[in-house]
Amino acid sequence: MDKRTTLTPKQRRVYEFIKNYLSKQGQAPTLSEIAREMGAGSLRSVTQYLEALERKNLVRRNRYSQRGIELMEDSKSAEELISVPVFASAGCGSPSIIAERTFDEYVTISSAFMNGKRDNLFVIKATGGSMTDAGILDGSFVLIEMTEDVTSNDLVVAIIEDTAVIKKISFANNAVILSPVSSDPSYHPIILQRDFKVFGRVVQVIKTVTDQDDYQIVPIEQN
Repeated sequence: MDKRTTLTPKQRRVYEFIKNYLSKQGQAPTLSEIAREMGAGSLRSVTQYLEALERKNLVRRNRYSQRGIELMEDSKSAEELISVPVFASAGCGSPSIIAERTFDEYVTISSAFMNGKRDNLFVIKATGGSMTDAGILDGSFVLIEMTEDVTSNDLVVAIIEDTAVIKKISFANNAVILSPVSSDPSYHPIILQRDFKVFGRVVQVIKTVTDQDDYQIVPIEQN
């Protein structure tokens, strides 16, 4: 399974600084220069960012050289990193989260995770516990393609009375059923009229690794 992960905003800033510095100066920045650029209080913070970039195969370091940072020549990730806006929140429980356009946060994602899609993509933060068995936990970032073209058993974002919810969709003769994916019996399906339109389809789930200031792509589990 592909182990590459998304970049946090700070990791992206470090990467872009190194890339621009190499282009302009012909050599890599020192740890101290990166620390000044980032306003970091210690060199340890810088090494943690570099360790994250190494895990993602974006840079390689020679720890015995003062300017021993180089970009990975065989990595296409540098050309295919796309910043996707975080589009408010969506409830994975009862419909209680208002869907508003709030683009104050961005997640940087390799295009390899986008299934060939680049347009109409956004990230929405999940709230609640009704989708845990699909790998969508409370607080997960979910990559969404804005589309109405969905089929039964797709994981979707639906807008119900200005409220966004994430559910698994299925179709009956005269109804649309938005079902939880959870073993918790307190969550129940939402049944809507057949002409109901969905807002988007789930493409990937992005797990937040809080103790590492990092994100990780996890596969979607559909039941």
